[in-house]
Amino acid sequence: MKKRKNIFDLLSLKKKIDLNKKHKISDELTSEGIKATKLIEQIKELQEQKRKEDAGTRSAYFLKSDTWYSQKLEEERQKTETKQKFIDRELNEIRKKIAIDHQNISRAQLKAKEIRKKEVNLDEIRRDLLTPKINKI
Repeated sequence: MKKRKNIFDLLSLKKKIDLNKKHKISDELTSEGIKATKLIEQIKELQEQKRKEDAGTRSAYFLKSDTWYSQKLEEERQKTETKQKFIDRELNEIRKKIAIDHQNISRAQLKAKEIRKKEVNLDEIRRDLLTPKINKI
């Protein structure tokens, strides 16, 4: 006769599956965060290069296009920084959820282990009760 798994074993397995999904999301968010950080650094480098190149007299058309280019760089940098902040917040939330799931898994495994011990003890008691006792005179 096959014994059923107790509810805490099943809960532990379910939480492990959820945990794997959250780890995948965390990895994706981490890589996105790294990409955003690199992009921010590149934009800042471009802005610094533009500041260094702003020497000498220029035509009105060049100044207008230079201003437009600087504005676009600034907009892109702000957009990327906003994205980076959002990714950081999401990553922190996911990490908190992962930590909570780890705790829940360990609790469920502990409870499952206790239930298995109780079942083993009950089985031993049943076997002892079913075996006939030898009466000594």
